[in-house]
Amino acid sequence: MPIVAENISYVYNKGQPDETYALRHVSFSAEDGEFIGIIGHTGSGKSTLIQHLNGLLKPDSGKILIDGEDITSGNVSLRRIRQKVGLVFQYPEYQLFEETVEKDVAFGPKNLGISPEEAVMRVKDALRLTGLDYDEIAERSPFELSGGQKRRVAIAGVLAMQPKILILDEPAAGLDPGSHDRILAMIQEIRRERKSTVILVSHNMDDAAEMCDRIFAMKDGEILLSGTPEEIFSAADILRDAGLGLPAAADLIRRMRDMGADIDADGILLPEQAADAVAGWLKGKERRGKKC
Repeated sequence: MPIVAENISYVYNKGQPDETYALRHVSFSAEDGEFIGIIGHTGSGKSTLIQHLNGLLKPDSGKILIDGEDITSGNVSLRRIRQKVGLVFQYPEYQLFEETVEKDVAFGPKNLGISPEEAVMRVKDALRLTGLDYDEIAERSPFELSGGQKRRVAIAGVLAMQPKILILDEPAAGLDPGSHDRILAMIQEIRRERKSTVILVSHNMDDAAEMCDRIFAMKDGEILLSGTPEEIFSAADILRDAGLGLPAAADLIRRMRDMGADIDADGILLPEQAADAVAGWLKGKERRGKKC
């Protein structure tokens, strides 16, 4: 099992008057190739949690195993762990710094000590996975690119490290709808091709419902709910108390039911599912009207 977190807690400003529990006794696991979503209101502990998974933060208690290795132990090689666990921060394009796209994407692999030929191969593959053409873009400055292209170049820099586990913190934040959709499609393709375990932190309930195998809903540093998208979004009242909503399709159907529409809301999370349910309800109304 690639990730196991056991009872981890983390305190900001420990011992100070303003000390705050960012994580409280959090436990979870992720399987090989699984797509995990983490949702939660601002301050719920999402970003703090993922920074523990490649050793950027160390828990005050508990432990984290990556492929069976305890990364909270004193003798662990964090360099090796960070090769295995790729972390893409929110707005990763702000971390671009090299004069060309190729140099920026190759920065991480070259620091691993691999050959220049292998580094070029990794850069080409990473750019291909992010939907960018090496021949067209390699020698361009990353700062000349569009916002969506910059985001993909930054993600390519992480992919060039060939991580087994890919963690993304709001990867589509701030992008226009077209770029948003391209980024999410890219993530799905990376998962399919590399068989990666993916962890997606998102405020977008529609993205979580569509993409994830399992979802963890967080509140006040704890995992409040854990389950499939259907299980998580069936707990609408609990989510509402945590400052979270439903996917737009699920919310529409529930609002229609509150207004008296006799529509079965179970399992409806995606727009096409809602469209089918509404069409069936309208046909039923039509048939009942003819009988009258």
